[in-house]
Amino acid sequence: MVKIAVCDDLQQDQQLLVSLIEQLDPFDGQFILDRFSSGEALLASERRPYDMVVLDVQMPEMSGYRTAQLLRETDTKTVLAFLTGVAAPTVEVFRVTPFRYLMKQMSREELSQELAACFHEVERTNQYITFQSGGDLLRLSVSSILYLVIQGRSVDVITDQGRYNLRLKMAQLQEMLAPHGFGCCHKSYLCNFSRIISVSSNSVIMENGDILPVSQPKAKSFKSEFLHFAKTTV
Repeated sequence: MVKIAVCDDLQQDQQLLVSLIEQLDPFDGQFILDRFSSGEALLASERRPYDMVVLDVQMPEMSGYRTAQLLRETDTKTVLAFLTGVAAPTVEVFRVTPFRYLMKQMSREELSQELAACFHEVERTNQYITFQSGGDLLRLSVSSILYLVIQGRSVDVITDQGRYNLRLKMAQLQEMLAPHGFGCCHKSYLCNFSRIISVSSNSVIMENGDILPVSQPKAKSFKSEFLHFAKTTV
């Protein structure tokens, strides 16, 4: 699920952006859209990091630029678009690497084109994978997936956003996710190497604190795959 945030203290401008994004309906409709009226509220959001943030530069209390500075300390991959009524951006603004600089004077058509460019940049810089389960489609950021676990005849996908159930076989999911850095620590578990905190002889600790079992038949190959991943992604 793609996460988008709009931050603007003026409700009229905020609503315009929200309506344009909803009208464009990006990412096959698989997105969450949050709105904020201050930089402080955006920074406090439990849904961070966002894949895309549209941020008003001129806001009371904390400015959009200061908000972006603090955002960039951790959210380095977020596609950032500044919204402003000021004609010329300052040098400081570009130090937080915005992808687009949107003018409030732009027409709806022009803003829509710029937003579409931001959506394409999100696609380019982030790996997404779409699962088809029955007649349903589930689109997830690969980096948001912690692990998968067999639940009866289906598989639960545990992500930063919550738990999703897929009517798919683990073997199918392993084939899809192995190229993205996933490995089996147990016949019932498939975990994201990039979200692992530690690996021992009989368990794996994930970033969310969950402890997964490591089975004896899988232990050697799993540790070997994990070490290879760690060395090649440094």
